[in-house]
Amino acid sequence: MAELPRNNPKKALLSAVVAGALTIGFVGMVARSCSAPAKQQAESANEALEMVDSLASRLVLGLDSDATMQYGTPTGAVVTVSQSAPRRAYRSGAVTYISTPDGTFLCLTGPAPSPAKGKKPTTVPVTCQQGPGADTMSPTEAKAISEAFGGEFLAPEAALGRLATIARGQGVRAGASKRGDAQCVSVTATGIRTETACVNPAGLLAYFQGTSDAGKATELVLQYTTPSVSEEAFQPPRAVGPSPTPSSAKASKP
Repeated sequence: MAELPRNNPKKALLSAVVAGALTIGFVGMVARSCSAPAKQQAESANEALEMVDSLASRLVLGLDSDATMQYGTPTGAVVTVSQSAPRRAYRSGAVTYISTPDGTFLCLTGPAPSPAKGKKPTTVPVTCQQGPGADTMSPTEAKAISEAFGGEFLAPEAALGRLATIARGQGVRAGASKRGDAQCVSVTATGIRTETACVNPAGLLAYFQGTSDAGKATELVLQYTTPSVSEEAFQPPRAVGPSPTPSSAKASKP
């Protein structure tokens, strides 16, 4: 099986992400403007980073709790996130990405082949790639997760990493707002559109509008959450066979 990216378990939970390591196409962001004093730029960037760091601190607390979250994406697809530190799982209709200390799995569930005439539907195939275990999120894994879901999803930690990266640019502007009971921070910089992340009182990402780690514009909306998680969430999917017919189901009863 092909190996997936390996994380470094010695890093702090958000050290690589909030450090701005998830830089995607930000050519020129680190350039210094000649039209503004360096001191003024530093103060502006620091203020933005402080706002992002404050929001990230709320998210870190939430990442330590058991939770199941359901996010809506721009195309209408739904991604379910299950977390029970340090285990994480991300699932959609056809994609499953699981990361635990015992192993990392990327599984794709393909459409069932058309059955031959007069025969029952065939089993839906599942193909998985397995990688080394991990107990923290790395920039490499964050990008792999985003790409696995077609570029329209990103891990909650990565959303704050996006804002931190922008806050290190030039001409930075940041603002705070509310979305329901969630606290939000918006950050923009020269040549970069505004990106926004919101974290609710439970420490969960409630909303994100910006760019995924795969470089695609996206919007995530928290649709549902529960403070519990199933152990099955961290098990790779298996091939799915046809449902039993009513007659066969009846015959199987004791």
